[in-house]
Amino acid sequence: MTKENFQNDIEIKDSPEIFLNYLQGNQIWYFRDYLKVENPSETYDEFKKFVSKSLGVSFNNVCIVGSGKLGYSLSPEKNFSDFNEDESDIDLVIVSRKYYYQFWNAYLDLFEDKVNIGYKYITSTIFRRFISIKEPKPIHPFFKEWISRIEKFNKDYQLLFGIKHDINYRIYDSWESVERYHIKGIQEIKELNTQEN
Repeated sequence: MTKENFQNDIEIKDSPEIFLNYLQGNQIWYFRDYLKVENPSETYDEFKKFVSKSLGVSFNNVCIVGSGKLGYSLSPEKNFSDFNEDESDIDLVIVSRKYYYQFWNAYLDLFEDKVNIGYKYITSTIFRRFISIKEPKPIHPFFKEWISRIEKFNKDYQLLFGIKHDINYRIYDSWESVERYHIKGIQEIKELNTQEN
């Protein structure tokens, strides 16, 4: 789905339909157009199996979103900017109540121990029922456990799939929270588009 298709659909389709059409399914720009793999849908399925096994989550609870999925950003602040070779990362959604609450409880422990780690950003995502994890510091036993698990995972996904960019893990408590977050973002884009026209 091209950027032009998306901009047209913003005007005529409702937000849930756009979410399903653009952010679900196994068409992944990063595999198809950036890496130019022979069978991008099959490669994506293999990647999801790899994530599922490595992190102990269901195959169906893994998906790529953002500019890695589409080739351009849907963030209202980024104005449909294209995937950037040097600055973009891969947003990987993991739906796992277990991980979500393990991170939440770790952050709560750190808060109670008066460790300053920038709670404004953390609370803004937890309030929306996800946690964004890119480069956690080993300042809590659970973070150390996560880092240990991810270090091997990061080397393996680069070797097995040729993925050159960092992964930003977005851990949600449920699929309803994934849908709610993205549908709200799409609705914001629709409102901005209405104001501009």
